[in-house]
Amino acid sequence: MKTKTAEIAVKKPKVNVITLGCSKNVYDSEVLMGQLKAGQLNVAHESDELGAEDIVVINTCGFIDNAKQESIDTILQYSELKDQGKIGKVIVTGCLSERYKPELAAEITNVDAYFGTNDLPELLASIGVNYKHELIGERLLTTPSHFAYFKIAEGCNRPCSFCAIPLMRGQHVSKSIDDLVKEAKHLAKNGTKELILIAQDLTYYGLDLYNERKLADLLRNLSDVNGIEWIRLQY
Repeated sequence: MKTKTAEIAVKKPKVNVITLGCSKNVYDSEVLMGQLKAGQLNVAHESDELGAEDIVVINTCGFIDNAKQESIDTILQYSELKDQGKIGKVIVTGCLSERYKPELAAEITNVDAYFGTNDLPELLASIGVNYKHELIGERLLTTPSHFAYFKIAEGCNRPCSFCAIPLMRGQHVSKSIDDLVKEAKHLAKNGTKELILIAQDLTYYGLDLYNERKLADLLRNLSDVNGIEWIRLQY
């Protein structure tokens, strides 16, 4: 009589990403989820179906008081679920964590890790995933597939007294035109027809890379991408 060996499937934890704040955070969450998927993990965006082995990553906003409070309330909500054994880990990233990491770590101690806005490789490593530099444009869209937020630069060099963006996002760093065109082609291939360009200051684009403003040149190159029919400028 032959015996059959039963194979026990090992369930991988789901990583549930919670996005708070502006469209730049939406973009960052999509990039994070693309990296997690490439690392062979189960990924969800703001799912209500969580298990005791699952990981929650909260992408926070720290710009205005209401947004800060929403971020803190969300961290406390999932920290309590962790204490109840309903989820496995809580990881916090984004602007609030970048600006107030020491204070948050001191006050909300049952969060597993806090990361800033530029700590994606470290965040992924804490979940057991290696950051893949080659995944330009590869992200999981949370918007309907026909449009996508399209971040062309990060940070800001303007020291406005009323604004904390440089403290949370750092100095202005433009993406290259070549990389942005590659990203647009990838999006168009998957059905995106409309790009919504975002940055802290779109008109500053290119000064750090090309020593001159290059937004017009970028738009010309993006408009030549087959499948892209609309380009909107935000911020």
